[in-house]
Amino acid sequence: PAFAAFSKLANVRLFTEQIETFKSAILEEPPGPDQMRDLDFLMAVGEIFVCIAYAELLLENAPVYEVSDDLVDQIFEVLVRDLSDYALKLHSKSTTSQPQAAKCMEMIRRPVFDAERYGRVWTQEISGLAALYEMNS
Repeated sequence: PAFAAFSKLANVRLFTEQIETFKSAILEEPPGPDQMRDLDFLMAVGEIFVCIAYAELLLENAPVYEVSDDLVDQIFEVLVRDLSDYALKLHSKSTTSQPQAAKCMEMIRRPVFDAERYGRVWTQEISGLAALYEMNS
């Protein structure tokens, strides 16, 4: 539900496409018994699940904390990249099947970079926070 509310943002849409590909991979080619005993394989799958959960929490809380669309899309630029990295790691596991590996390759996406958005986030949101943090002595 949270993803639908932000579907107008390019990187949220890309991330949603990555999730749909991952979901179809799990449903069409679920992990087999050997994969369920392979901790390296399970860690790679777990990284993807954690990334998805983190994204969901971020979108659920964005309206609560009045996070701008620019900042949400900028964060999702990173999440698209992260999920692509996790998909590549899963692709390279020795126990990943050929159909699973093909789905992993489909999950690898290049985020949408927007120089204007990037500039707005840095000038309007990040630079204003520079002097707010003080270390405890």
